[in-house]
Amino acid sequence: MRVLAYRIQARAFGDLSAMTVRRLRSLQDAGAHSAPAPFANRSPATREGVDLRPGALLAREWRGRLERVTVLSEGFAWNGDTYASLSMVAKAITGTSWNGHRFFGLRSGRQTPARAMPAKARQARATPSAPSQSEAAP
Repeated sequence: MRVLAYRIQARAFGDLSAMTVRRLRSLQDAGAHSAPAPFANRSPATREGVDLRPGALLAREWRGRLERVTVLSEGFAWNGDTYASLSMVAKAITGTSWNGHRFFGLRSGRQTPARAMPAKARQARATPSAPSQSEAAP
């Protein structure tokens, strides 16, 4: 998709000059041996950036069973298998797609805005209930 967007932009505004292409290639050749791969493996981390150190134990009760997941240097271990992400572990546990961070309580879900609530629920929340018969009579 990026290549397509680049080609459209290059057609509309012009492509890179030959000098720029030569300069980029020389930088690529010079840095090929010193820079890490652009898609190097990273240690597992939550979306908020909190590192999950290898050896950490995540626990979650699911349908009456306590499920324990161990953080490894390159993934997560559960029931003797290794998974690349917490979402894959959560799917293996539940049988359905889950956000792994949310499933293990590392991240909370989005708050529902008031306008997304049904009208009856909004009205019930906004208006206090009338006092019951026992509260009204002395």
